[in-house]
Amino acid sequence: MERLECDLTLIGNSQLSAADSYRLMGYDELDRQFWGYGVEAARADGSAEVLVLMRSDEEFSVDKVLRWMPLSKLYTRKQALLFYDVTDTEGPSEDAMLEILELFRDVFEFAVGAMWGYEKRLEFYHAFPFEELTTKEAVVAFRPVLFGCPAFADLDVVFPECE
Repeated sequence: MERLECDLTLIGNSQLSAADSYRLMGYDELDRQFWGYGVEAARADGSAEVLVLMRSDEEFSVDKVLRWMPLSKLYTRKQALLFYDVTDTEGPSEDAMLEILELFRDVFEFAVGAMWGYEKRLEFYHAFPFEELTTKEAVVAFRPVLFGCPAFADLDVVFPECE
């Protein structure tokens, strides 16, 4: 939560790009390229290596995949274009990614109070429909659907009208 809050402040101050920071390219264990979303970060005890929990949908599979990857093996959109001449054509726009991050903040404010464990967070990441939320309007329209789920029954929230 602290990292997300800090990133949202930096994005609001135009010091960080939401899409370039959270939409990343990597290579799987079979050296196949994939695009995904960095949903959590951690540092292993006694190591300087930062690990990122990536949520991706593989082109060669119908399954959504969650995997921990070293940050050193992941590339931002800009790095992917510069180093590999690869463009992300399916990811969200900058304003959509910002809206997703704000949605995540709201979800995890609730999750802390509801004492979600690690497994519950993984279920949320796995089920989250990143691929359908490529525009800000889509994310705003999805907000009441998400918070209308039984998992959020105790949450008292008012949603802005969708345009």
